[in-house]
Amino acid sequence: MSILRVIAFGTVTGLGTLTVALVSADRLMHPAVAAASAPTIARVKAPVLPDPVTTGTVTQGPAAPDSSKGRMLTGFDTERLNALMRGETFPAPARKR
Repeated sequence: MSILRVIAFGTVTGLGTLTVALVSADRLMHPAVAAASAPTIARVKAPVLPDPVTTGTVTQGPAAPDSSKGRMLTGFDTERLNALMRGETFPAPARKR
């Protein structure tokens, strides 16, 4: 059994060494691809902005009407969601009678 172990170990070691030698020879025969040239920065003209009237953009003008009405709890409440995600808790909204 001792000779069989030596032959198996020698075979595995020899195959490993042969693999490393063949891969090294292949790498030496096929050098790496030449480095690509440095990238150039594209130059872009400043965009032409359309007139706010045509796009519906809100521009500075007369002040918005004062809405002193109470805040309605219809729709999505992002302030409450953000507070809940921070771990804060709000009291439940008062019920209407």
